[in-house]
Amino acid sequence: MKKLIALLLVLVMVAGLVACAGSNDETKGNDTTNTENTADSNGDSNTGSGEPIYIGLSAKITGADAANGDRMVKAAQMAVDEVNAAGGLLGGRKVELVIQDDATDNAMAVNVANIFAGNDKISAVVGPWNSGMILAAEGVYKDAKIPFFGLGTNPKLLELDNEYCFLVRANDNLMASCAAKLIIDEFKVKSVGIMYTNNEFGTGAMEVIEAACKDAGMAVYPEAINIGDTDVTGQILDLKSKGAECMVVWASDAEYVLTARQAYELGLQVPTVASPAITMDQVRDLCEPEWVEGWYSVTDFVGNSDDPEVTAFCDKYASDYGEGQKAELYVADVYSTFKLVFDAIERAGSADRQAIRDAVAETKDFPGQRDLRREQPAGPLRDCRADQGQCPCDVHHGFRGVIETK
Repeated sequence: MKKLIALLLVLVMVAGLVACAGSNDETKGNDTTNTENTADSNGDSNTGSGEPIYIGLSAKITGADAANGDRMVKAAQMAVDEVNAAGGLLGGRKVELVIQDDATDNAMAVNVANIFAGNDKISAVVGPWNSGMILAAEGVYKDAKIPFFGLGTNPKLLELDNEYCFLVRANDNLMASCAAKLIIDEFKVKSVGIMYTNNEFGTGAMEVIEAACKDAGMAVYPEAINIGDTDVTGQILDLKSKGAECMVVWASDAEYVLTARQAYELGLQVPTVASPAITMDQVRDLCEPEWVEGWYSVTDFVGNSDDPEVTAFCDKYASDYGEGQKAELYVADVYSTFKLVFDAIERAGSADRQAIRDAVAETKDFPGQRDLRREQPAGPLRDCRADQGQCPCDVHHGFRGVIETK
């Protein structure tokens, strides 16, 4: 059995899983809930049984990344089913999920934000996932004063002046810094090649790794990959000719598979560290085991960890949606974000948008959503600046999970 070693940056998992009997029907999560004529404006009635609490989900249901959108919907529905089975929020109010399709498109993300902004029954929104969509849509949420929880990781998000925007994942500077620290401290090489997707996601990480490795006296050879490229022979041969002693792959799903295959075929067999996507079955299953044998990854979730909470969570997801369904990164992040929203509503004692926003801003020590530097949850963007290019932890010295390829 070949193995891909996964380097765990931070575990995204929520304590206290609630046993529930969520629906397993095929339409679960696929329809958009209609909130018209069903409840008063959010926050008008804060406690006791009565009108539902509506939470929006901006998910990529169609488009190039629809498979991950499906994971987002299932994770959200699982969290909603659990809280409702446990009695709901605020003394018995049920939570209803309102889903809109952003199609992994910036313009669509803005359209979704406008839909949510125009519906005063929406208390909070989870999503969108991609950094570009967050950057495009955040102004709409800010103007409407809707707390929303972005799942993007680009450090540019930290520069936004938006107290209603919360980031719930470690940013790329942190992940890339940990990758660089691994290379410098463990690989002990003199040169590194960086294969990166030529977008905000890839370039941001590349710049952090390049700067750290150059400061350590290493030669750095960046090689860009454009989304949709079908051949990276030139880039890989360039790394070989320059004598790159290790490689970083910070790429989108398809570009991962392409790079792994052609690096193997062209004989670039060097220590390699990659961003989180390579730990996901949807990517690894497209790779032959030998392509990625021994690769390391910086990730915020390892689904086959032996942690009891992770095991229970993954088993519950498979039980709800079928044995072929695995709780991967998208599932863990969306699920735990909904749990964070539920916790904020309870502490606020209200489904009012501003009350939720304020409660989230005061969150401390919530399991699963931690600012790595301060060991407490990420708050508003202005308070979430663990982005100074320094790895804030030494967890990379202790591997927390091993991903096995098939």
